Amino acid sequence: MNQKNKQDVLKRMRSIYYGNISPRYDWMGYLITEENKPSYHHIVKAEELKKNNESDEATIENGAYLGKVSHEMLHQIELLDHDLYESWNYLFLIINRMGIYPIPDVWKMVYNLRDISENLLYNDKNSKSLRK
Repeated sequence: MNQKNKQDVLKRMRSIYYGNISPRYDWMGYLITEENKPSYHHIVKAEELKKNNESDEATIENGAYLGKVSHEMLHQIELLDHDLYESWNYLFLIINRMGIYPIPDVWKMVYNLRDISENLLYNDKNSKSLRK
């Protein structure tokens, strides 16, 4: 898979979902920062696409606009709670199908999944939110 392709798709996603403004938050509800730079997440994994003889190139329809740190968190979640991981991917598909910046009801779902995810990863008391 081509890294330039991912960067091109991220730029197009930024244009579609954020317009002329700089994205403040990624699709997991975390602040985009120097430490949490934009990263492309395959909703259907590249390995699965290859296995089904499909192109593993990044596409808007199969992508999520995540920060690097939150992208890593998502893959930790995948190992700990596959259903929660699939819930995130389903939500990313919803955002893609809408084709616009997420509406408030979608952000409520994002924040709900984020709270569940942080509880899973950090046992609530020790929650390390990227929002800070």
